[in-house]
Formats: sequence, C-alpha cells, structure tokens
Amino acid sequence: MNIQALRFVLDIDGNGAIAGWEIIDALKWGFSLPGRLLVEGLGNIPIIADTFNIQASAATGYASFHSLLAAGSNLLFWVLLLYGLTRIGARRSTESAAEPPATPGRSRYRGPQPKKHHS
Repeated sequence: MNIQALRFVLDIDGNGAIAGWEIIDALKWGFSLPGRLLVEGLGNIPIIADTFNIQASAATGYASFHSLLAAGSNLLFWVLLLYGLTRIGARRSTESAAEPPATPGRSRYRGPQPKKHHS
C-alpha cells in the first residue's frame, strides 16, 4: 500500500542545498502528519469517504490533506499529546507528598509547640 501522506522531499527545488523555507516546510509537514494519515486512512474506506466527502485516495486525488477534517484532527492530536505529557506524574497522592517518610526508631520533629499553662 502506497501511503501518500508519508511522501516527503526535503530539497524541494532540487538544487542540492537546503534553504530556510524548506526547513519550515518540513516542520509544517511533520506537524500535519497525524491528520493527513487519518484522512488518508478514512479516504480508503468508501462508505466513510462518501459520507464525509473525503478525497484522499489514489482514485480521488489527495485534495483533503488540507481540509478542515485534517486540520481538526491535527489540533486534537497535538492537544491530547501535550495534555498527556503535562499529566505525567500528576497522579501522585497529596498525602504522600506532604509527609516525608519517617525514619524507623526516630520521632519526627514537628516544630515548636506552644507552652501548656496549668490552671
């Protein structure tokens, strides 16, 4: 199976040098890859392609690579990825983080205690 979304050429103008605009274009290609792969996969399923008017297969051309569906799925992918990365380690219990583990045989220092007054 030829996956068109994975086709990539860094030296677009073929002059043997990599220009700044080619690097920017490569970054755009990398960030848009998840949505393009999803749209191309859905474009190869006839029922879904007809329902959503996806043109991302060899038979219909690849016009849907720059569609709202591709852009929306890219946005959803990157937001979920960043959210997942920020949540790593956030599930620790606050109780265990608040109190350090006690050393066996030693009492914990709890700070200065108020003096008790006898009446």
